[in-house]
Amino acid sequence: MTFGWLLGMLFFPAQAVPAASPPPDFQSAAGDLEIGLRSVTNGIRVTHLFDRREKVDLLAASGPPLFELKLRRATDGREAALAADAGWSSVALAAGSNGFTLRWEQPLDEAMAGISVAATATAQPRLNAWHWRLRVNNTSQAWGLTRANFPQLAIADLGESGAAFFPRGPGEVQRGVWGRPFAYRGNYTDAWCAMQYMAVYGSPARPTGLYAAMHDPWGSFKHLLLASDPATRSLRLGFEHPTPGLGQPGTGFELCGEAVWRILRGDWFDAARIYREWASTEARWWPRLGPEGRMDTPAWMRELNAWGMSGGPPASCVPAVKTFQEFLGVPVGYHWYNWHQIPFDNDYPHYFPAKDGFPEGVANLQAARVFAMPYINGRLWDTHDRGAGDFEFAAKALAAAAKDLAGKPIVERYGSKETNGEPVTLAVMCPATALWQATVSNIVLRLLQEAGTKAVYIDQVAAATPVACMDPTHGHPLGGGHWWNEGYWNMLAGIRHAMPPGAMLTTECNGEPFIRWFDGYLTWHWQHDGQVPAFPAVYGGTIQMFGRAYRGGPTPAAALRMKAGQQLVFGEQLGWLDPGLVQDPEKEFFRQMVRLRALFNRFFNTGQMARPPGLEGTLPTVKADWQWSKDWWVTTSAVLTGAWQIPAEKRLVCFFVNVSEAPVDTVWRFAPAVYGLGNAPVSVTTCNATGAVAGPVRHEGSFTWTQNLPARQALALEITY
Repeated sequence: MTFGWLLGMLFFPAQAVPAASPPPDFQSAAGDLEIGLRSVTNGIRVTHLFDRREKVDLLAASGPPLFELKLRRATDGREAALAADAGWSSVALAAGSNGFTLRWEQPLDEAMAGISVAATATAQPRLNAWHWRLRVNNTSQAWGLTRANFPQLAIADLGESGAAFFPRGPGEVQRGVWGRPFAYRGNYTDAWCAMQYMAVYGSPARPTGLYAAMHDPWGSFKHLLLASDPATRSLRLGFEHPTPGLGQPGTGFELCGEAVWRILRGDWFDAARIYREWASTEARWWPRLGPEGRMDTPAWMRELNAWGMSGGPPASCVPAVKTFQEFLGVPVGYHWYNWHQIPFDNDYPHYFPAKDGFPEGVANLQAARVFAMPYINGRLWDTHDRGAGDFEFAAKALAAAAKDLAGKPIVERYGSKETNGEPVTLAVMCPATALWQATVSNIVLRLLQEAGTKAVYIDQVAAATPVACMDPTHGHPLGGGHWWNEGYWNMLAGIRHAMPPGAMLTTECNGEPFIRWFDGYLTWHWQHDGQVPAFPAVYGGTIQMFGRAYRGGPTPAAALRMKAGQQLVFGEQLGWLDPGLVQDPEKEFFRQMVRLRALFNRFFNTGQMARPPGLEGTLPTVKADWQWSKDWWVTTSAVLTGAWQIPAEKRLVCFFVNVSEAPVDTVWRFAPAVYGLGNAPVSVTTCNATGAVAGPVRHEGSFTWTQNLPARQALALEITY
């Protein structure tokens, strides 16, 4: 560790910055990652973030302060801010044996007296990383803290091949963002911000980059920020934390967990492995895994390979679903909407009575190897919950609804109509309340015990952004924090304890903090251009991911092939499409994907994702309208690849799917080190959806696989070592 000219305890008073900036006042290294700090007028700035091995300064010349605090005055609602680089009468740095602590005290605005900040950075030399903690003390009776933006920095241009990763859906990579307007604001945790990390990286010829994460084991409510400034060719990264108390006088803030800056030598997959290593040891939502995978998820769910989705009365949907299953020739899941007599998104949560013949329809499907999973909503109560009238909302539910600062219920609308034609207004229920926990539990257990279903889908839990409930009668911290997650954890733990053996629960989308309490995540929203399977790379083997939205548009055949092929290589259970697939021109392609997945099902529920094979040369691409929201064009490679590994069994499978309408020549050079193998011989068997078609062939370590892959076809290489 290098401390420049600073040793021991140092204090630097506020001072003017000369026209010619001097060397940093302080610098220290954690392995290859060197950080520099300088005192500026009434504050402290980070001056460089230097990769000592590659001799690259990752920090842009201009960027945000290390932190920004948002405050509110109780008397009149006036808002103000304090930042790391301005507004303080006293700043100090204490250097220790493995890091340093920064302190900001005595705001220049005397009305804010009582507010101070301490940030501690701990060096992790082996990891080339700095781990940060932050504490805001506040004894002011006038001002309360509403937001803490920490840590923040701006990354310099990493070149034409530079890339930015952020956790929308399964994860997404955007290139060239330094030179064009680009912004991402993720509301963690919701459908489009599933994890707490981002990454930027250059090309293999310039192997430097940064992994920026919150290692928060409770999954507290936060926002992830990524924004370019083309004028300065910089990319800003930051984390914004709504604070518990949310503006109450005297409230401070302490970061939950640690913020991490770590040199990234690699790409999005390497960043995912870093995050998996942390989550698997510290995240409270990581489930218990054994040699056979996650044993609290029933075997039928772990071994499922395909899903249908429709709804309505049993007489209209059961025959079509059975035909769908017969065509695929494997057990399937069936997501059953509108099994209830109330309209969709209306009169919630009064789902009972069910449509006539519902229990009999469930039994009929299960006898045909179809597992019915009815829909309910896990967040909402209709404020007019019997037609256009108020049945139980005001008298029963209002007290347990989430409230805003004015004490009014927080409501949402989704386009459904009341019987009088007015929009349905749905109140967001607070998961910390006993009423809402009991309400959801009772509905789920009735479906499992009375209707005989093996599964229930609880909508929105891992999809919707937590709301900052300000109702003091609910017994949770007001506003931010991790109480929202804990409320659902308690609810779901109670349900799992009471539900029959062999039953399972799923929810919408893939917000990570609920994995331990659900068996499946509906990944229907994984629809973006540039997406990569980072979420499967982190959480493969911990939860079953299933489903994409299969829709129409001008290019339905290509879109179906792209989605089904991507589902296979991402490790998802395929489909979540209308059982009428049996009439679709691409039905044979879909069945091929399902049956190939079935051959290697064990890899997805007992193994974990390995690095997808990188094919040599420039491959053709495929573009189609995925119809996620009107025109929604997505481009992928014509050949999609994926890899899954069971290290304990010394088995690896690599998939190659040609989703285009023409054959593609492919070349893949297998490097044992990529998959953690030595130079021991490997045995390779080539398979298609019907089984082995070539091999096993023995190779002494590395080998080159050359294949003319036919149009609309997939192959798998099973490698044993």
